Amino acid sequence: MIKLPKSNLLKRQRLSSLLGLALDGSRLDGLALRRTDGALHIQQTFSVSLSLDPLTNDPELVGREIRNHLDAVGVRERHCIVGLPLKWALTTHIEVPELPEADVAGFLQIEAERNFLCDVQTLHVVTSLSHTPSGKQHATLVGIPKNHLARLEQALRAAKLKPVSFSLAIAALQPPGADASNGVMALAIGETHVGLQVTAGGGLAALRALEGALEAEGSQRVLHADLVAREARITLGQLPAELRETVRRIRVFGPRDLARQL
Repeated sequence: MIKLPKSNLLKRQRLSSLLGLALDGSRLDGLALRRTDGALHIQQTFSVSLSLDPLTNDPELVGREIRNHLDAVGVRERHCIVGLPLKWALTTHIEVPELPEADVAGFLQIEAERNFLCDVQTLHVVTSLSHTPSGKQHATLVGIPKNHLARLEQALRAAKLKPVSFSLAIAALQPPGADASNGVMALAIGETHVGLQVTAGGGLAALRALEGALEAEGSQRVLHADLVAREARITLGQLPAELRETVRRIRVFGPRDLARQL
């Protein structure tokens, strides 16, 4: 999983319950988990629409709205893990030359400063490495604006929640480092876009938010599957051939009616 700053709470104590939240546009999805017999079990799920944008509105007001929604559905758990919107992510892809392992981090730092179209100091950057069968190494760098994280954390704390960790929601659904994820294109149907993630070579090979894939027609959402297919082909075509040839499976996440169309 691509992970972002987290507390060390999970290392210090074994939580008996946990709240999972995923923010996507104005939609906030959640589930309450409780540990029973050594495993976490889903106790409750919910989906609500936020009228206030966490990035532009006062965090105290956003937190109050979130708290009101949680109280309305009867959620009392405080510790939470949070899935971030894919739209917040900036990405760049780099072929890593043959270097001593100790020099790779410095090389990637320089490349991040060159490739991101903003001051890299304003981003929290995480790296995922992929390896081709011939031994070449490729890196995907993902940057999340630190200000976005700070404002969201302020809102969550104003909602009387205790964030344990942050990650990209699509990477939580399809963890890049898992063996079962290798050679998979994941499509996650969001509120206004379709998230696309390709995992190959033991890491993240591509990450995109496909804008225009979803449109609202009255109370219904219309999925443009042809646009998703076209952008998926373009994304695969941009991958190194050795990685592209390993991608053989597609996993679709989202509402059943829209997922069937894909």
